[in-house]
Amino acid sequence: MSTVVALFKIVPDDTLIRITPNGIDLNVPLKISTYDKNAIEEAVRIKEKYGFKAIGITAGITDRKSIREALAMGLDEVISLEMREMDVQSVAENVAEQIKGVNFKLVIGGETTTDSSGGVFIPYLASLLGYPAITYVRSLTLIENKVRAERNLTSFSQIVESDLPAIISVVGEINTPRIPSVKQILESQKKPVRTVQCNSSSKIKIVSLTPYVIQRKKVIIEGKMEEAVEKLIQYLKEENAL
Repeated sequence: MSTVVALFKIVPDDTLIRITPNGIDLNVPLKISTYDKNAIEEAVRIKEKYGFKAIGITAGITDRKSIREALAMGLDEVISLEMREMDVQSVAENVAEQIKGVNFKLVIGGETTTDSSGGVFIPYLASLLGYPAITYVRSLTLIENKVRAERNLTSFSQIVESDLPAIISVVGEINTPRIPSVKQILESQKKPVRTVQCNSSSKIKIVSLTPYVIQRKKVIIEGKMEEAVEKLIQYLKEENAL
């Protein structure tokens, strides 16, 4: 049986992260990174349409609730990589080792993650595995032993074909991730989760994390409308904003 692999990362919920006087408060609930949910959904749709097995691989934060959510969406099993240190290279190397042991046709990941927005992981992983990478995918179809994908390149779209296996990154418009039913959530408890300890060290380490804060001048312009407009224009000229 052919396999489709969905890559996903568990991250702090970016909608709940707060800026504090001391920096950034990351003590917030966890979630599956936004575009990675699209990757899971697309993998499950391929499973349902073509009869593939769908496996998930996650690295770093191994939050069981989030992993169970991925299983409830339709993945058959999840490989959870426990890593103390992470960067693109170390994660890609460990993920590649796990993928090599799978008879896969497609690997699907999100175009970027909501915690780092790097967008370089999928091409790097593809180079390690020696298979073609297709990025910014908004729709895809399997035709015999090929994949046809439409890429969203902002100002235009591009349709490409590649032999399988291939490594794909998807954008949010490719699908709408399903919300698992209560039955699916309960059934996910029976699906296997294999934990792998990874001892590799990262080449790049985050030494500080500082929020970008805009200091507003809080200028208040009073007076009648015409006078206020004139004052505003004059002020903007003085600030070289016009």
